[in-house]
Amino acid sequence: MASSITMKTLEKIDLNILKLAQGDLPVCEEPFAVWAGELGISQDELISRLKRFKETGIIRDFKAILRHQKAGILANAIVTWAVEEERVEEAGKELSGYESITHCYERPDFRQYNIFTMIHAKTKKDLQDMVIRISEETGLRDYKIFWSKREFKKSSMQYF
Repeated sequence: MASSITMKTLEKIDLNILKLAQGDLPVCEEPFAVWAGELGISQDELISRLKRFKETGIIRDFKAILRHQKAGILANAIVTWAVEEERVEEAGKELSGYESITHCYERPDFRQYNIFTMIHAKTKKDLQDMVIRISEETGLRDYKIFWSKREFKKSSMQYF
């Protein structure tokens, strides 16, 4: 059973771990050992505390984030979908299941285009083909593609 850790009961070391965890891992063979050294604790303790944060809901997950443009994924677009109100929940779950869709939101204030998705591909043609396939598979025929022209900011939230 998960312990009852909350933001109010976090120790100073926990806050310092969270400060590090919201940034980038060092690029080396043992990045957690580097962090543990900076914090003055063992690598095992660091990993144990990170696991506890996840178990108690302080953090949702701990993942690598791909800088897609640096990796050659150059076609990016927001695709808006017109979905009947009674089908929004179902369509949102269905769209979220596609690996090519990285973000999926309901946005009810944009006329009939009430579901927004972010899609990435290597080329514009690949992305257009993906959208056509998704449209055919889901039956969502009314959509608009808004191509990304350039990226102004890409960063994670900094809470501490």
